[in-house]
Amino acid sequence: APPEIRTLTLTYALAGADCIDVAADPAVIAAAKSGLDAAERIAKADQRSGYRRPWLMVSMSAGEDPHFRKAEFDPAICPKDCPRPCEKICPVEAIEFAADFAGVRRDRCYGCGRCLPVCPWGLIAAHSYPTPIDAVAQQVLSQVDALEIHTHVGEHAAFKDPWQTLQPWVGNLQIISISCPDGEGLINYLKDLQQIMKVPESAPGKDLKASAIALKTKSHHVIWQTDGRP
Repeated sequence: APPEIRTLTLTYALAGADCIDVAADPAVIAAAKSGLDAAERIAKADQRSGYRRPWLMVSMSAGEDPHFRKAEFDPAICPKDCPRPCEKICPVEAIEFAADFAGVRRDRCYGCGRCLPVCPWGLIAAHSYPTPIDAVAQQVLSQVDALEIHTHVGEHAAFKDPWQTLQPWVGNLQIISISCPDGEGLINYLKDLQQIMKVPESAPGKDLKASAIALKTKSHHVIWQTDGRP
């Protein structure tokens, strides 16, 4: 929930985090920025030398990705005598059983997953709903410092289309991180993404097999975040 996001952001900022990654949602971003502002005020009041405001990063998906999920169930099959613990535990009141609506309000659900284990009948599932690219570009990128794009090996078209939409908006970002789980053909796939993004080849001594490589472009760094690879 937004108050928790604000508190966590404030805590990590004061602990010395360099970059804080949140969902590409305007309400979440507003809460995180409020936490960053509070941390900055505290650091100034305490006269902390060397404090640097962390970069704020948002994550989005190129294709299906489990990072972007919402709860879902069919209220028509819920037993009438169920105590509805899902409704009680939801921190943003996204689950309702009202006269005019029953189920999950997707515009409120942010995928915390608290409702999944409490359903006595196991009727709630989490489904992936990738963030609309246009919404990320227009509403979000102007408010943050960094962007993480989740992809999987072989998703060339799913990556290329959103990248073309995002490209006009990424010039002011400090970091772009490409997150891709390990898999057969990973290295070739990342090299293909280099061509799509027109990122320079690695500097001498660097190798795409590394878990994270920062490559300097005209205005930002690109990090290759190859999840699960040594």
